[in-house]
Amino acid sequence: MKRITLLIVSLAALSVMLPCKAQDIRTVGKDGSITINTTEIGKEFIGHHATTPLEIVVKDEKITSIKALPSDETPSYYEKAITLLKSFVGMTVKEASEVEIDAVTGCTMSSIALIQNVKEGLKYVNPTSSNKSK
Repeated sequence: MKRITLLIVSLAALSVMLPCKAQDIRTVGKDGSITINTTEIGKEFIGHHATTPLEIVVKDEKITSIKALPSDETPSYYEKAITLLKSFVGMTVKEASEVEIDAVTGCTMSSIALIQNVKEGLKYVNPTSSNKSK
C-alpha cells in the first residue's frame, strides 16, 4: 500500500514539474485551422504590468484571427495596444514572423509584449519547423 501511495504522489509531483507540451499549446480544428494559445509559452513577455496571452488562429498558412486573452495588464494600456493585433490578420505565417510592426504610442511595453507573443506563437503552427524554440 505504501508503494502505491508513494507512486501516486511521485507521479503527481512529476506532472506538475513537466513543462507544457506542444499539444497543450496547439490545437487543430475539424476545418484544419490551427489555434495557438500563448498563455504558457508567452509567460516571459510582460507588458506594462502583466503577461499578454493570445489566441492565434491560422488556416492555410494565413492568420485568420488573433484574440487577446484575459490579462492583468493595465486595462488602459492593454485596450490600446491590442488594436495592433489586426495588423497581423491576413498575413501568412512567414510574413507575420518577419514583419516589423510599430508599437502603439502610449503603450509601448504592452505592444512589444503582444508582438513577441504573436511571433512566439507562430513558431508552433508547424511543429516540425526548425524555428520552434520550445
